[in-house]
Amino acid sequence: MLIKLTDKDMADCRQSANLRSTLARAGGIVNQQRDVRSGVDLDFLGIRSEVAVAKLYDVSYNPNTLGVDDGVDLWLGEISIDVKSTFYPTGQLLFKSLEAFKSRAAVLVTKTDDENVMDVAGCISRKAFVEKAIQTDLGKGKCFVMPQDQLWGVEELWRSYKCEQLCP
Repeated sequence: MLIKLTDKDMADCRQSANLRSTLARAGGIVNQQRDVRSGVDLDFLGIRSEVAVAKLYDVSYNPNTLGVDDGVDLWLGEISIDVKSTFYPTGQLLFKSLEAFKSRAAVLVTKTDDENVMDVAGCISRKAFVEKAIQTDLGKGKCFVMPQDQLWGVEELWRSYKCEQLCP
């Protein structure tokens, strides 16, 4: 589902990405947060993705919240959500380990050719991901992935929220 970010959303995302980058550098974290081909900052991509998901599900989100998250980016009622981003339209949902998937659900968002438009590709529960994810090595060590065609439609998370349970 395509979500268009407003000019204000984009300005807030840029400011937040710059703040996160500055804090990381001050903390001695080496900047590995750029896609070599596009030059786009991963913090900027991630924040735009989080804003898009917050807009889609109409939940509050403050991109200027400081600190490293604990594996939860947003809350839809009592459902914790980890928003994952990819530069690639056909990119997969990826976690470095199964233990890294700490929220009840994950939502995958992809970049589009329009910087202001994000594609919310799908979602999955932690339980379903653990059961169906494939362990692979994409060139930076082993990780767990799930192709987009195995993700649930974005409406499943909303349905789960309304039914007060998370589908398997």
